[in-house]
Amino acid sequence: MVRRYILFVVLTFFSVAAAAQGWSVQWTAETDFLGGTGDYLPFWARTGRDGIVPYSSSALVIGGADVEYRAENGLYFQAGTNLVGNLTSRNPLQETHVGGIVDRLYVSGGWKMLHLDVGMKPRVRELGDMSITGGNITLTGNARNMPGINAWSDWIYFEKGHWFGFRGNIAHYQLNDNRYVKNTMVHNKSLALKAALGRKVDFIVGIDHWAQWGGVSPTQGQQPSSAKDFLKVFFAQNGGDGATMSDQLNVLGNHFGHEYLRIDWRADSFNMTFQYDMPFEDNGGFRKLMDFPDGVWSLKFSFANRKGILTDVIGEFINTTWQAGPVHDRPATEEEMKNQDPDSHYYGRVVLGGLDNYFYNSTYRSGWTYHGRIAGLPLILPNAPDSDGMVTGIASNRVRGFHLGLDGYAMEGVPYHFKSTYTSNWGRYHIPESSFFYSRPWQLSLALELEFGKEITNLPMTLAVGAYGDIGKLYQNSFGLTLRIRYNDLRRF
Repeated sequence: MVRRYILFVVLTFFSVAAAAQGWSVQWTAETDFLGGTGDYLPFWARTGRDGIVPYSSSALVIGGADVEYRAENGLYFQAGTNLVGNLTSRNPLQETHVGGIVDRLYVSGGWKMLHLDVGMKPRVRELGDMSITGGNITLTGNARNMPGINAWSDWIYFEKGHWFGFRGNIAHYQLNDNRYVKNTMVHNKSLALKAALGRKVDFIVGIDHWAQWGGVSPTQGQQPSSAKDFLKVFFAQNGGDGATMSDQLNVLGNHFGHEYLRIDWRADSFNMTFQYDMPFEDNGGFRKLMDFPDGVWSLKFSFANRKGILTDVIGEFINTTWQAGPVHDRPATEEEMKNQDPDSHYYGRVVLGGLDNYFYNSTYRSGWTYHGRIAGLPLILPNAPDSDGMVTGIASNRVRGFHLGLDGYAMEGVPYHFKSTYTSNWGRYHIPESSFFYSRPWQLSLALELEFGKEITNLPMTLAVGAYGDIGKLYQNSFGLTLRIRYNDLRRF
């Protein structure tokens, strides 16, 4: 199924490119060299970029193209692909490796505010790459792009004044990596509402719901995957007779997501964005707000002078240590048992709903990972892959930290990007004293990147250099350097 859809996207892309009169085509070629003093690259040298950067010192060759057409009536079409070849040095988990991946491969179309993406295409990161999450704690761009279909909308307003509006999406993805439950499917939908206070302030609230379902478990067999089961997943209902006991008692599949509150303020000399982004697990999390105050608290300023020494600054506080509490259920009192069903699996117990265990599920044991990397908040750590290269379980999903991101210009024509992330890593609830995470190891990860464009090099390409460092108890103390050479060519026909 996945191969047929990839072939469809490739054929569509090249047929469009061949007949692209009145269209535009952007070609990209890039070479990256990444080296570090440790067995693994520092955190910020390998994190993000849709999961294409290997964990250890490596060289990348990247090439791609994007075709686009936009009509005056709002109709548009896009198609694109991006291919990556890599040579990776040896690390404790693998030998020297030569390989290649498909990073992007998609066809998109739409009309005005309505859009449809088919294939592997990254989503927009509304708070930008300087944020630890990009503004979405559930889907951060830390893992590779998943193949699927996503129907979504820009803001649609109820009236011409743009005082009230909404947007949303519905999507289906297929996880085709080496994971515990083979061929796991992913359902996603979201809804956000916007209210304007004058012309300068917007209030936004939204919910983004994800669910892993279907697939074949090595211990529990084929998981429910019919159209009827999809409706149960869509409405977060409990499973039927063919589901696991856990899914019959709770909801069918592994449900999670995030709810967020955002305030945008547009002043004369700057724009300010405040956002609180709260994760949830299962259906009780978003209905009862049990995971508060967990989440990412962000404050971003973007200044009107886009060529100054400081153009953007973001500060973020990250906390995932609460997880609705340390207790899932407790013994019921005699009075409480009078109102319980004696045939219930939880007879004699009162469910409190704690121990949410972010990004993990007892059935879907590879959790919210794709090709071995966390798809959400990158500070949450999966277990190391086993001898077959499969990731199962989460090593640490309780973390508290601070993140600072700065953008600006070091000199005319030379933009810089700076990131600093400090964390205290708590592992999971109820870990033994022998656990590495029992002492809550601290970590500081730093990054500084400089770009040299045509104004500096007098060449039709961009050079970028980066310096990175890890200091602390979680990762090896290490230092890394990167060099990126990128060529872009935009042609209009």
